[in-house]
Amino acid sequence: MLVSLRVRDLAVLEDVDVALETGLTVLTGETGAGKSLVVDALSLLSGERGDASLVRAGADRLVVEGLFESDDPAVRDALVAAGLAEEGAEASATEVAIRREVAATGKGRLWVNGSPAALRTLADLAPRLLVLYGQAEARELLDPGVPRELLDRFAGLEDAAAEVARLHAAWREREDDRRRLEGRGEGRAERLELLEFQLGEIDGIAPRPGEEEELGEEKLSLASVEKRGGLLAQAVAALESDEGGALPALTALRRTLQALVEVDPAATSRLAAVEEVLERVSDLAASTSRDLDRLEADPARLAAVAERLDALARLRRKYGPTLDDVLAHRDRIARERDELSDLAGALAKADGAARAAFGRFRTAALELSGARAAAAPRLAESVVRHLRDLAFLAASFSVDVGRKAQDGSPLAAGGTEVAFGPHGVDQVSFLFAPNPGEPARPLQRIASGGELSRVQLALSAALAEGESACGTGAGKGRGAPVRTFVFDEVDAGVSGATAEAVGRKLRTLARRGQVLVVTHLPQVAAAGDRHLSVSKEASGGRTRTTVRPLPEGGRVEAIAALLAGSSVGEAARSQARQLLASAEAAGRAGSERRGRKGAKG
Repeated sequence: MLVSLRVRDLAVLEDVDVALETGLTVLTGETGAGKSLVVDALSLLSGERGDASLVRAGADRLVVEGLFESDDPAVRDALVAAGLAEEGAEASATEVAIRREVAATGKGRLWVNGSPAALRTLADLAPRLLVLYGQAEARELLDPGVPRELLDRFAGLEDAAAEVARLHAAWREREDDRRRLEGRGEGRAERLELLEFQLGEIDGIAPRPGEEEELGEEKLSLASVEKRGGLLAQAVAALESDEGGALPALTALRRTLQALVEVDPAATSRLAAVEEVLERVSDLAASTSRDLDRLEADPARLAAVAERLDALARLRRKYGPTLDDVLAHRDRIARERDELSDLAGALAKADGAARAAFGRFRTAALELSGARAAAAPRLAESVVRHLRDLAFLAASFSVDVGRKAQDGSPLAAGGTEVAFGPHGVDQVSFLFAPNPGEPARPLQRIASGGELSRVQLALSAALAEGESACGTGAGKGRGAPVRTFVFDEVDAGVSGATAEAVGRKLRTLARRGQVLVVTHLPQVAAAGDRHLSVSKEASGGRTRTTVRPLPEGGRVEAIAALLAGSSVGEAARSQARQLLASAEAAGRAGSERRGRKGAKG
């Protein structure tokens, strides 16, 4: 769940700091007050890309910080995989602190638990922490691929679907290899001749990894023999020459100090120091002389090294650009030569690998399809039940799991050749009829905006139940992890009794976790466990938005304003109190029903 949210310099959200709890929290305010900006801030925490246009005028960056607590082991696993948490015993709850910055220049930065992180990390974490629903997300229900994804979520089949996608990719790779070999028959002799020539050219020189660097150092050493010899000779002369050499001078100094010691014993320390220096200089002179004696030019070796470097450079120019690239090229063409030398055997091997990979994919895809078909009626039943609560008393909803016939497809199921892909073999669609007597048709052909919002809410409730039943991400028997669901005006297009039904459904959904809802409807606002007021104020020539929690009296005023607009009177306040009382009574009744149901269980 989201424990706290802080937003700085996001448009008119100059500095907003909000503490949050589980249950249903409603956000209300006049149009243009900044409610959508709060959703924008939450979108940044969910991994959406930052927009520099949101940075407050005069600020150099916007900052959004969210502190989450999660009981989902997958969250901890993602943190460990990203190097943001240490492996070890699982904690009962994992804290995740997310900080997003978007600079006015457009550059963004992300920290997770105080460490810099990549957006990819947030993309892995965010779905386990925060789920956003709005008008755009409702329209996503019309995407042909979304019903399949939602069915997999409901039934806990996401891992199985990911495995099918992996097996499909593995089969495609094997199939590409097979097709590549099939095309090798034409021009085989000419290609083999070219490969043998290239292999002979590379193997004739037989380069070794790192050889160029070794030879380069040796060439430099050989080419500098004459210069090093001259410098070593100068060093030996400076050390040993009778005219100005260090050793003769030190020897003479030692004799002088020895004589001085005979008449002045206090000079003994000086004599000892000179003798120590003389010994070290003598060793230095001896080693320098040895190096000079051993140094000798080797023109033949220098020429051989230069010739070898030229040969390696020719290989690099032809097969490079680096010697490692030459060696990698040699390995590739050697494998290709072996394949072409026994093309029939290589093709048979590739064909066998492709068939085996396809068999594994087909088995997994059909098992996934069976699981989807078994789960579809359960999802439809759950959605219909929630639609009843949302004033769709006679609506029908079904989940159709079908397959598309495709002549020539290598995958046959039930005696029919069917289309397939990374998702498997299924085409899943939602069929909906809002009114009795109407045939159910695909959702995108029949639902209005308001109907879509309620279908989305019903699906959200069904998915939450499904995840709880499957123990998704939290281990069997513990239920689903607590996440934060954000609904941005999901109640658009409804009113009256339907709005009350939406409020009750949101409150019910919030009992399984944390729900934030942006609303203009008093009936929905009254259903909240907590109420945040979003308001805009002007001061010092600047406009800023504040977000503050409302006490009970403040809730009455806010709901009355939703009912009556700017002219709030006692009648509106009375009605607001009735809505709050009704919502509270409905909440108690729901708790009692669940208690009786649990006792019977």
